[in-house]
Amino acid sequence: MSNDQKLEAKYGLFTAISMVIGQVIGSGIFFKVDDVLLATQGNILAGLLGFLIVGISVVFAGISMANYAEILPKDGGILSYVNYRFGETASYFVGWMYMSLFYPALTAVLFTVSGIYIAHLLAEFMNFEPTFLHFALIGFVNLIIFFFINIFRPRSSGIFQQMTTVLKVLPLILIASLGILSLFKGDVNQVNTLSQVGNGLQNQSFILLVAASFIPISFAFDGWYIATQISGEIKNSSKNLPKALIIGTISVMVIYIAYYLGIVFRMSGTEIIQLKDTYITEFARKIASNSGALIMQLFIIISVLGTSNGLLLATIRVPYQFANLEKSKKFLNLDKVNEKTKMPVNSAVFGALIIVFYILVYYFTSTHPFFTERNFDISAIPIVFIYLVNGALFLGLFQLLKKNIFPGNRFFKATMATIAVLGNLVVLFGTATAPNGIIYFVINILFILVGFLLMKKN
Repeated sequence: MSNDQKLEAKYGLFTAISMVIGQVIGSGIFFKVDDVLLATQGNILAGLLGFLIVGISVVFAGISMANYAEILPKDGGILSYVNYRFGETASYFVGWMYMSLFYPALTAVLFTVSGIYIAHLLAEFMNFEPTFLHFALIGFVNLIIFFFINIFRPRSSGIFQQMTTVLKVLPLILIASLGILSLFKGDVNQVNTLSQVGNGLQNQSFILLVAASFIPISFAFDGWYIATQISGEIKNSSKNLPKALIIGTISVMVIYIAYYLGIVFRMSGTEIIQLKDTYITEFARKIASNSGALIMQLFIIISVLGTSNGLLLATIRVPYQFANLEKSKKFLNLDKVNEKTKMPVNSAVFGALIIVFYILVYYFTSTHPFFTERNFDISAIPIVFIYLVNGALFLGLFQLLKKNIFPGNRFFKATMATIAVLGNLVVLFGTATAPNGIIYFVINILFILVGFLLMKKN
């Protein structure tokens, strides 16, 4: 996609680090802890090791992705890196997956999650039992509201995004601090310590329990690479963006592990699994009564909406970006920008419709016994895709290193890339061996095959 305009370098290192942390820390950590413990069958230690393994994998991934940021300081983003390393055909398929699966599916899940927390908050004051239909309907309404804000009041959307970036970190730090204080004061019961193994299958391998936790944990860690999208607007990008990726991913790993420990030191794995996504409300009720639970719910709702809005910002623009790729067929005027709103309106409407489709899919897979009995997780499908893409980029580094394209110590960079590839393989292996893991891979392959239909013939 050609673009003659040069972006102004206006962001410093601190802003870039905040971008990495802000994009990762959102709602995933709040509603995935129960999924982690469900995957590990209540084994708290297996969950902790899962956080450590995925966290370390993400840190080395950030270090390795920084190599691309060094040589493409003004052309950031995974799509640009794929195009540079593997060519236009590969970037076409990544763009197709972004438009058809990755961004809209994640956005649909997060807007529905906003409905979960809002419905449970309303249930505190109104006499009704929240169901998944409530969650989906509230999520749909939130989607419509933020869609129109992004189209007609984009500045207001940006202000909301900046505000939520700060607010969503506060409850994580608070809970992590409570867990650390409890540990130092010895105020941790035996049932809440890492010795708890849960009530899972007796013959279930501990290693497989750890591996099963990779899927929900990977979702919580997702988004660190999005900061590369603004590389052209970062001052001294070739140095500051790599630093931001490394410092940001390390910070997130530390915060997440501390948050997880803060939760499990006060609540048992069985209790968290039974409460599901509302575990955090009951956690707040334990430490600060009903008023604390109310405040915590409000913080989480704002956090989830902030993350949902951030993904919506990307999703409604992805069809426009896809339509402007060299290998893409033109359709529905997705490559046009509306003169009045200065927005790609056709792209926005098309993206929003795909999100609505995935909200329906999420509702169906979360309520139909065929899927619920198998713990099918629609949010795992796009995570598998991004790990496959990132893994390919890390493998692609070795040939570039042979050509001496990167500045600095080549042996160090090769070592970091090797660890990143191994970490990526560990997470993908854990996903493949988990329940439904192979199905998630197959669905990604099917989506890629469908992409051939919209590919421009030479």
